Amino acid sequence: MSYLLTVDQGSSGTKAAVFDDTGRLLREAARRTPIDHPDVVAAEADPERWWLALVACVREVLNGPIPAELISAVAVCGFMHTLVPLGEDGTVTGPALLWPDQRPMADGSCVERMRWWVAENPDAAARTRWYLPVKDFLRFRLTGEIATDRYDAGGTGFADGGTWSPTTTSYAEISVQQLPLIREPHDLAGEITPAAAARTGLAVGTPVATGTGDWMATLLGSAAVLPRRACVYLGTAGAVGGFASAQAADRLTEPLCFAATTATGSALAWLADLVGDDAPALAAAAAAVPPGARGVKVLPHLMGERGDAPRPSARGVILGLTLAHDRADLARAVLEGTAMWLRTAAGTELDRRDPAELIAVGGGARSQVWLRVLAAVLRRDLLVPETTEAGLLGTAMIAATAIDPNGLEGLATLRDRWVRTTRTVPAEPDLVRRYEPLYEEFQQAEVMARNNLEPHKSSRPIPGRGRPR
Repeated sequence: MSYLLTVDQGSSGTKAAVFDDTGRLLREAARRTPIDHPDVVAAEADPERWWLALVACVREVLNGPIPAELISAVAVCGFMHTLVPLGEDGTVTGPALLWPDQRPMADGSCVERMRWWVAENPDAAARTRWYLPVKDFLRFRLTGEIATDRYDAGGTGFADGGTWSPTTTSYAEISVQQLPLIREPHDLAGEITPAAAARTGLAVGTPVATGTGDWMATLLGSAAVLPRRACVYLGTAGAVGGFASAQAADRLTEPLCFAATTATGSALAWLADLVGDDAPALAAAAAAVPPGARGVKVLPHLMGERGDAPRPSARGVILGLTLAHDRADLARAVLEGTAMWLRTAAGTELDRRDPAELIAVGGGARSQVWLRVLAAVLRRDLLVPETTEAGLLGTAMIAATAIDPNGLEGLATLRDRWVRTTRTVPAEPDLVRRYEPLYEEFQQAEVMARNNLEPHKSSRPIPGRGRPR
């Protein structure tokens, strides 16, 4: 039997897994990777931490009964809309500005963040030879090859129709020559080098697929193919969507996103860090709190917002606190607030398309209480798959396709066979009834916050050279 090893670099954590040739998850490891906040509107990370976390996770999953020599292919997916600056020798020349970073105070795009970074860091920018998407930086460390896929390239905002745009790169004061070759996700993009093998324990020469962005991988690993099935993702952020059609899924094109939020799992992780607990324990404690969190409401805009439109000045709000409330009430309010914001952002499109199935994936899908809340707020039953880390599973499908002589022809079969649903979390009628008026109260709180707490223009000056453009 042969095996597949996959890596998923999330905004706040790294995961690695080994799958067998039937798509069964055999081994899994995870490490948290910190997000740095040098300013209240900043969100950046040291890419070297991602590499160290990958090394640790891969070594852990290989420290068992599966020898590295039986790994037939490797693939990586990663969070999107972020570029890593690298020097000629492959060293990191600066932090990666993550998608929640609001310092440019513009439209929240990767283009605007890179334009801001180049202006703020002219010396580091002068030393930068390459700008690579997140997963491509990690794959470069594994293979020494510079490349990306068309979906991740499009997510940077610098690509137009599968090619890099000289106009957009010029606007950000970088060049097309600093961006990687664009391939297909299932193309092979190198082999494990001796240096990477020594660090990770993988075998030298193991083929590595190009891979793709986390949303494409997640939709693939949840078999979210419209019009029948959509996916709701509960990770650091939240998102709802699906492939536009079966044909699109078979070709790895048109991964639709109805809406994506800024803080979902990260809101619960923030609270857990604040009270000195862990997120799963907090979610479990929330189960004992009645719907409505005893009057506490959370607007989960902890790093600006993108759910309905770019709102860099949006801020998180907690309403209704008294001395009688405790951490469990706050946890319940976070679960409810994130669910209600997902409905606010994606509900109209979800109702318009009205898929027969909605499958829940991501770390949050392991919490039964969160799924019960979300099902009731969305007024839809939720399917739960055997492998909730859909990004890892979808990336395994890409790895399998990369070494399959038939290429994409076998992808539909993998999708049908490897995504196995194990249970359904129903939209409980009583909970649905109780949450409808609470959702209306949430909407009223949103209007209040937007009108009174969010400045239409930031009063905070934007530092930098500020050359007129």
